[in-house]
Amino acid sequence: MADNFSRLPNDQSDPRSMALLPAGAGEHNGEWSGVALGQPAKTGPDPTVYLHALRRHWLMVFGIGLLIAAIVGPAVWFGMGEQYTATGYLRVAMMETPLVFRTELNWSDVSRFEIYKNTQRQLILGRFVLMAALRKPEVARIPVIREELRDGDAVEWLTGWLKVGFPGRAEMMTVRLSLDNPKHAQTLVRAVVDSYIKEVVNVERDRKRERFSELERVCAAKEQDIRTKREVLKNLGQDFGTTNTTTLNTRQRLALEELSLYRSQHARSQFETKRLQGELAAQKALLANVDIMEIPALEMDKIIRFDPVARQLGIELGWKKMDEVYTKDRVLENAKSQYAGHISAEVQMLQQQYDARVAELQQKAQDKQRAEIEMEILRWETLLATTLEQQEAATKDIAAMLEQAREFGKTTVDIEMLRADLMQQEMLSVELASERDKLRVELRATSRITVLGPVEEPLIPSNTIMRVMITLMAVLGGFACPAIGIALLDVRAGRINTSDDVSKKLRVPVIGSVPRIPAGVIHRLASPSKRHRSWYLRLTESVDGIAARLLHDADLKQHHVIMVSSATGGEGKTTLSAQLALSLARTGRRTVLVDFDLRCPSFDEVFGVPLTPGVSEMLRGQNGAAELVRQSTTENLSVVTAGQWDRRALASLSNGNAAPLFKELRETFEFVVIDTSPILPVADARFVSQLVDTVVLSVFRDISQAPKIQAACDILAAFGVQSVEAVVTGLNEHSYGKHMGYESTVTT
Repeated sequence: MADNFSRLPNDQSDPRSMALLPAGAGEHNGEWSGVALGQPAKTGPDPTVYLHALRRHWLMVFGIGLLIAAIVGPAVWFGMGEQYTATGYLRVAMMETPLVFRTELNWSDVSRFEIYKNTQRQLILGRFVLMAALRKPEVARIPVIREELRDGDAVEWLTGWLKVGFPGRAEMMTVRLSLDNPKHAQTLVRAVVDSYIKEVVNVERDRKRERFSELERVCAAKEQDIRTKREVLKNLGQDFGTTNTTTLNTRQRLALEELSLYRSQHARSQFETKRLQGELAAQKALLANVDIMEIPALEMDKIIRFDPVARQLGIELGWKKMDEVYTKDRVLENAKSQYAGHISAEVQMLQQQYDARVAELQQKAQDKQRAEIEMEILRWETLLATTLEQQEAATKDIAAMLEQAREFGKTTVDIEMLRADLMQQEMLSVELASERDKLRVELRATSRITVLGPVEEPLIPSNTIMRVMITLMAVLGGFACPAIGIALLDVRAGRINTSDDVSKKLRVPVIGSVPRIPAGVIHRLASPSKRHRSWYLRLTESVDGIAARLLHDADLKQHHVIMVSSATGGEGKTTLSAQLALSLARTGRRTVLVDFDLRCPSFDEVFGVPLTPGVSEMLRGQNGAAELVRQSTTENLSVVTAGQWDRRALASLSNGNAAPLFKELRETFEFVVIDTSPILPVADARFVSQLVDTVVLSVFRDISQAPKIQAACDILAAFGVQSVEAVVTGLNEHSYGKHMGYESTVTT
């Protein structure tokens, strides 16, 4: 067998056509049931495909990358040039350095310090500081500054190149500038630091001095204001005898009580005044009606009784009336006229006199009553006038006492407000004085920002490490660019890297693999050396494993006619078909190997048999099937060569004239292994596939492409092929035999 294998043509015995897969790896166990073969599975991106692409083209990648790196590396190294960094150091204290007053540190101070540092950083990068630095004569003479001043904005250029930072969040600010000339870098940094001290730090100190002067002025004004308020408070105390608000409140309360008493008396006086006015009005009303008022009868009787004239006239009138009555009752009728008339005349006269006296007495009583009413009116008027005078005086007293009480209250409030204002002003004055005294002391302390030594001229390039790193990155990039480009191009081709690419991604069952045979070993497998025997063991073990799978399928599925093909040429199909036929023959099965690769026949040279007659002659009808079969040197293995191909043979194949050959071979042999042309380039294998039981695709790692394998599977499915399996060639894995220690048992 080894002799036959070593005689395979060079295009079919390429070492790329040999690979090895561990026993059972990638075998189909029925998981593709119901799924169309060759249809790509939906899987996520696999980064390992790029590693496989680099593995395949590492020499090209290394060569191109080395060439690019050799060009880019020196270009970057010399292109960057040497840079010298001058650095100025300034101490930025977290707080003012106190001479006397000390304060506790808290987190808010830390936050304010960060703000303060950022502020100083922006100030040193401010346009007014950089302009002041650029105006210095030694700076203006620097060539790069002169060029920037002529062509553009030197401040903007300096802002971009100047680096200001606080390393390690320390109380130190660094001002850095990198130039190719160390002296120029030193001059520029020194100018920027000096300008910053002059334009910012010293100006800040001048502002503190101005603030101190302002504080002194405010303190003096505040002290004068306090003295004025104290003088006002003193005057109020002299006016009221005290500045004690408790005493003033007591006096105000007493004044209010006295005011309440006076108001009560005033109210009574007002009531008395209204009463007197009412009495006076009543007397005046009586006086106005005294003439029409009648003297009471009882009063008149009393007046008449006490008047002698009226009393005498009343007595006489009474006696005369008695005489008149007596005369009327006792005197005779003839004498009545004489006496009665005389008595009636006297009675009438006395009655007139009496009535006249009564009228006179009545007039006198009215006059007396008028006089009494007038006297009473005079008395009431006098009382009323007195009462009104008293009321007016009481009103004035009440107003005065009310004003006094109000003055007490107002003064108390004024004193309280004045005292509170005075206390507040004194507290403010104390704070201002304290701040003034602190500022007076701190003005003598060290500045918060100080320069830590002069800016020194840099002697060693500062960008050496950066140049090395960037150059190294450029070199690595020179290697990476071709690697990425070649990997992307290779990945786009969809080459097969592992058996999983066939079994899981393309859903084609993998029944085994054959190993990669080195070029120096492929033609000398029959050599007795240990190395050659080891490779021979790996090859036979892997092919025997595939043959075992085919034997199993033959028993279960009656797959006896096996077509071995590939998607394209150069994928090891001829080697695989020959080795499978040899392995089946070794098991004692009658096997025939048919060369249906009519355009590129090879089995005549491999097995040392004539090329004709062969399959082409049978297709043209020149020979029968029995005439084509030739026995090889291997027991149980026969060979049918391809014959001399022409267009008529292909036309006959497409018309189905190969069916009798397959029928006779099925009846004669237990296994028929057919090597065909690739599926995609020509149509020969497509016609043959309709006459076989199963198709075994030879898939070559790093050579076969998944899209082409898929296309081949689609074509086979279109021609009605029901069973398609694959064998992967070229996997870098150890053989089953070597692992199990069978290598020493192999005989030549």
